Amino acid sequence: MEKIVRIGKIENQDDFRRDDIRKMSPASRVNMMLKMQYDFFKWNTNPKMERIVTIKKMDCR
Repeated sequence: MEKIVRIGKIENQDDFRRDDIRKMSPASRVNMMLKMQYDFFKWNTNPKMERIVTIKKMDCR
């Protein structure tokens, strides 16, 4: 596992984040969003919230 540490000013943090996301593949961005959604909603711990999913094939070129 490679860890990258950037030392910069607070006002540069948005640029760092945008640059990292720009370098990701479309599939990686979707996976990151799904992980964030899963962590936020805690689907597995909330039995009252039904998860409805639509699966679509992405054309990642």
